[in-house]
Amino acid sequence: MIDKNKLLVEELSAYLPDRRSELSAGVVRKLRGSTGFSAVEVFRKYLWFLLRERKFDAAAVQDMVLLKGVLGLSDEQVAEALQERAARIYDKYGTLMLNVDGFTAEGVERKATCRALFSKLLYLTEHEPLVAQGSEAFKTTDLRMIFGATDEDVEKLRIVSLYDMDIEAMESLMKGSSAADSAAQVRHVVKKKHDRL
Repeated sequence: MIDKNKLLVEELSAYLPDRRSELSAGVVRKLRGSTGFSAVEVFRKYLWFLLRERKFDAAAVQDMVLLKGVLGLSDEQVAEALQERAARIYDKYGTLMLNVDGFTAEGVERKATCRALFSKLLYLTEHEPLVAQGSEAFKTTDLRMIFGATDEDVEKLRIVSLYDMDIEAMESLMKGSSAADSAAQVRHVVKKKHDRL
């Protein structure tokens, strides 16, 4: 299975993002045949690679939208994949926490990783081309329910614009900076967005 996962990522990475226009339904159909993965599994497995390994920027999100299209997935299927990945992240990293006072260094790092993954997943679940907002499918991707997050947590960790995204803010989330610093950096991204409006 690991070899098939690796093959899947390598094959898709040959097209995404630099040769995006060449990735067709025929290409992914052939890839599905060689790996035995369903369309939803292909989306879900590349999603996990993207969340962990790729720079989370506009190109990464565009690639997920393209992948949805060439795989012929519905909003419901994309929502299912996002929900399943969120549940797995929760199982591994636990409840979302911004305040990590008193945690060990290892605990702080785990919660920082959880926050970073949550922010990325939140952006994807709220991205209209992936899942129509207000639809029944969208209602199944409420990350607050999965992660035990509050509305305040969501607002602090929401990525407003990937074009303005301060990559240092995301890296600090991954490296385990304090909750206050991480939230402040994300809010700074939000402020930059509103200042231009």
